[in-house]
Amino acid sequence: MIKRFLFVTRACASDRFAAAWRAAVGAAATAPPPARPLRLAAGTVLAEVTPEAPHDGVGLQWFADEEHLRRFEAWSASPEGAAANALLGEAVELESTGVVVAHEHVMRGDEWIQRQRQDGGPGLKQMALARRAADLTLAQFFDRWRSRAGTVGVVPIPAEVRGLAYIQNHPLLTVGAGAGAEAGAEAEWPYDAVNEVYFDDLDGIRRRMAWFAENLDRNEDDLVRESCFVAVREEIL
Repeated sequence: MIKRFLFVTRACASDRFAAAWRAAVGAAATAPPPARPLRLAAGTVLAEVTPEAPHDGVGLQWFADEEHLRRFEAWSASPEGAAANALLGEAVELESTGVVVAHEHVMRGDEWIQRQRQDGGPGLKQMALARRAADLTLAQFFDRWRSRAGTVGVVPIPAEVRGLAYIQNHPLLTVGAGAGAEAGAEAEWPYDAVNEVYFDDLDGIRRRMAWFAENLDRNEDDLVRESCFVAVREEIL
């Protein structure tokens, strides 16, 4: 499964952003069936929980494979995709939008994730966005990150802050999709790691963030060189 993330800064008033962002993300559903994403989700960053978050919104688009993504990107760049792009431009600052295309790996809570996506409606999650340690290749980083699921360094993450489901998203190692991209070129993404941890309330997110604030820096410097946390209210469209 391929997952395309859009990390955005709002271009409208805060009280209008959530509705404008849902419409912008949902416009991708107007693509013809061969190009249409399998699923869409619009996430609004919760400033009351993460006031210094680098983004105001997170959009998600799911694709069966890279060929499916290429069909969508070709449609998006066509005159037929202009209306969808116009809605995006009304909601966010296009020049500051960051894109990450990744393989999705559900590490824990697969049944919960499937129910959440089938039922739709809003969900709450904490996202971690990180850049790998300077001496690691992307492939080395993914292996180390995967092997440490459920821990920070060698310290186990307590059950009370583990959340209902945990997803690692591993950005593509090479660029094989995208207008103007050279197939097989080494990828350079704004983030080397995007993870998602789901909760049923904001207190759970706050407790997880507090625990990580006490344990991350001294236990993960051989894995990441910089990271941040974002609290998100997500809606499956």
